[in-house]
Amino acid sequence: MDKNSTISLQEVRKDPLGFLNQVNKGKRITVIYHSKPLVTVMSADSNAYGQTKSIKRMLQYADLANKSAKKSIDNNKSYKEIYAEDMAKKYGVS
Repeated sequence: MDKNSTISLQEVRKDPLGFLNQVNKGKRITVIYHSKPLVTVMSADSNAYGQTKSIKRMLQYADLANKSAKKSIDNNKSYKEIYAEDMAKKYGVS
């Protein structure tokens, strides 16, 4: 079941109760106005659940990335210097 959909503002104005019923059923609806996304609406309950789930997933990925990092970054060097050193090592240039 697709929980994301897009509708025009005109459609919301024609049937606001139907719009709210769809949101209440767990749909995430993006309202379009003048061919541009105006707002994305979702149920307050699904928003809290989705955010908690997303945050947990993001923390898991961050932990995985931290564990798999090959080296730590030298805080005394700029990103430009670190990049230049990495490219020099990669291509055998000194």
